[in-house]
Amino acid sequence: MPEAWSRLRGPARADRRLLEVMRALPSLPASLEAGAGEIVQRAELHGLSDVVFDAWREGGVHLDDALARAVLSRRVARELDHEAHLAMLGRIDGAFERTGLRGVLLKGALFAERYYPRPAARGTTDIDLLVGEADLGAATAALATIGYRASEAASEARFRREHHHLHFHHPGALPLELHFHAYRGFGQVMRSEPLIARSVRSSRHRALRVLAPEDELVYLAVHAAAHRFGRLSWLYDIKLLIAAMTPAQIAVAGERARELGFARAVAFAAHLLASDFGVDRANVAPLGDAGRVRDAVVAVLAPEPPRPLARSATRLAYTVALCDSPSAAARYVKHATVGHARRILGLDP
Repeated sequence: MPEAWSRLRGPARADRRLLEVMRALPSLPASLEAGAGEIVQRAELHGLSDVVFDAWREGGVHLDDALARAVLSRRVARELDHEAHLAMLGRIDGAFERTGLRGVLLKGALFAERYYPRPAARGTTDIDLLVGEADLGAATAALATIGYRASEAASEARFRREHHHLHFHHPGALPLELHFHAYRGFGQVMRSEPLIARSVRSSRHRALRVLAPEDELVYLAVHAAAHRFGRLSWLYDIKLLIAAMTPAQIAVAGERARELGFARAVAFAAHLLASDFGVDRANVAPLGDAGRVRDAVVAVLAPEPPRPLARSATRLAYTVALCDSPSAAARYVKHATVGHARRILGLDP
């Protein structure tokens, strides 16, 4: 039994079986057909039901008709959502091209187009768009020309000051997060400008680009770590990306994680990929090693408890454990403490 994920997710049998499925991909033995309904239900929660179902069908495994109908109906909806997502990205690209802006699309439909055999199998709930911090105003104006409006919530001022993105809404499309940094957390800021400078062209667009593979690996690992690895799909994304990278690119990603100050978060993601997804440890070794003790501590702290106080306390300890240095940990603790105090005092929503 893969020990790291069992520590992360507890003793739930359904998640253990789902992990068996994910380790077996791309082929699935017929023995995993038993309990398929429960596995697919858990896979849906983790954003992987289409991936699992497609593997079973391609392997010729017969599944219950009712289960097949339920999955296929959701598949149709996801196919339509994916096409609508791509259409909106085309409109954003046009708006940016007319304004002379350059942006980078994070995760989402373009990641699926590049790495998933059937791109619509990777569901998306929003659009993540990265721009230079100095281009935030121009990007806001460009998005307004196609119907996106910046959120007027009082909390947006805090997001601008303390976080890394602002929220935009459209009456007929997915919500959009406009990132002026790729990420802020673990006591560090992953600034947008170097990532945009190293980005590569999207085959579909003129103004919109995608991250260089080395940067994308670091970003995806940090994003998953920030959300405490709550969804298996985030690790599966990284597995697919690593499978498409050369050893030299993976080595550069490890160096870049250290340069950017997110080495421990990336190393822990690599540990989970090896322990729980069956990725060859030699392939992810260049991404670093957080150490057995730290891995064990972080794995215990990762699950989010249901009670708010316990959730906040474990998040603090979890994040500190993945900060790269004492100074980064101190910055994170100060940021978290001040932010929490401002909300208690009613200074921030």
